[in-house]
Amino acid sequence: MSKTNNKLNFINIHSHSTENRDGIVIYNALNINNIPKAEENFYVSTALHPWYLKPELWNNNIKEYEEVIAHENIIAIGECGIDLNINIKADIQKTIFTNHLHWADKYNKPLIIHCVKAHNEIISLKKKANVKQACIIHGFNNNINIARQLLAAGFYLSFGEALLHNSSNAATTLKIMPLDKIFFETDESEHLVKEIYEKAAILLNISIEELIKQIQTNFKKIFIKE
Repeated sequence: MSKTNNKLNFINIHSHSTENRDGIVIYNALNINNIPKAEENFYVSTALHPWYLKPELWNNNIKEYEEVIAHENIIAIGECGIDLNINIKADIQKTIFTNHLHWADKYNKPLIIHCVKAHNEIISLKKKANVKQACIIHGFNNNINIARQLLAAGFYLSFGEALLHNSSNAATTLKIMPLDKIFFETDESEHLVKEIYEKAAILLNISIEELIKQIQTNFKKIFIKE
């Protein structure tokens, strides 16, 4: 797996597309039987997504998932987490997410977290597991108070398409964020990550070059560990 160079690259830490590659991207593989090979500027993450904790879709084979996550081809564990909007029991989700927290430290890999109406639960489980690896809430579009709670608990926040809407919680929250605690992503959006960076630079009142350098520094610290 190649390391990032000194070139200024847009970094997209969470994408479900193998085609949309304007810079460096972490592709999220939802199917552990179809993991693409990592290559220059293209990395892979995978995990048990809370939406798919159903036997007919995933088999819930924890050992099998751990073996895949442990592979050097996987740069991050995710997306995993808790979603209290779905019809899967919270206790089951918490148990599976706790497994991922332990794997993060065991395999020295950061977590990319799906969190819907469950920030209190996510914070509590992270604290209980005493996880040392970086934990990133992906697609953050919640209010400033929740952002501050997550920051105080040591989380990073990743912002996506919601930033393009001036009235969104994401656009408001980004303005109060420490620069060393942010990332950007496209998730399932058809927008380029470049567009999200451009809007973020305006919201933060900094140059696009300064923003790219900062995210590159964050990325190397957490994902590459140079």
